[in-house]
Amino acid sequence: SDDFKQAFAKVDVLLGPSSPDTAFKLGEKADDPISMYLSDIYTIAVNLAGLPAMSLPVEMVNNMPVGLQLIGNYFREGQLLNVAHQFQQVTDWHKAAPENF
Repeated sequence: SDDFKQAFAKVDVLLGPSSPDTAFKLGEKADDPISMYLSDIYTIAVNLAGLPAMSLPVEMVNNMPVGLQLIGNYFREGQLLNVAHQFQQVTDWHKAAPENF
């Protein structure tokens, strides 16, 4: 929490990956709960700190979406939504979908 507070003293919004991998197919990791847990590794600190965050699709790799995580400061949800909206206005990744999903 303190690290985030220090970061937000210098910047308005943080961004980073949502997951260390692309999305996986439905049921693909049902027998591997550790792998599924590790897919959330980049979002855990944000949740523990109680910060607003959202994941946006930013690219397709091997026909699966890659997510970008936007993290906002406490009680700055509006600013976070505005950044996401601006990103959507200049990209078209939100329209992409996996083929043969």
